[in-house]
Amino acid sequence: MAFKRFLSVNAVRMCVCCRRRYKQSELLRLRVENASIKLFSGSGRSFYLCGECIDSNKIMGIFGRIKEIPKNEEVIKEYVEEIRNKWQKMK
Repeated sequence: MAFKRFLSVNAVRMCVCCRRRYKQSELLRLRVENASIKLFSGSGRSFYLCGECIDSNKIMGIFGRIKEIPKNEEVIKEYVEEIRNKWQKMK
């Protein structure tokens, strides 16, 4: 996968949802671009989510606090489902 090149071997990062620390390779790295959430592509600010938080409903609250994302619950649900699908493909 193309995003693997952005991983550091020993780097530890924090999940924005549960605030626990994991190795960078165990997290999904995302970014907000044009009012949508996308996989990190190498530029811009990003954030990390762990697999446990991706599978839980806590992620809805996190996305609801991101200023650039519309506060429409249906839009947020679409982003969550898209991210869960990407996470499943990565496993």
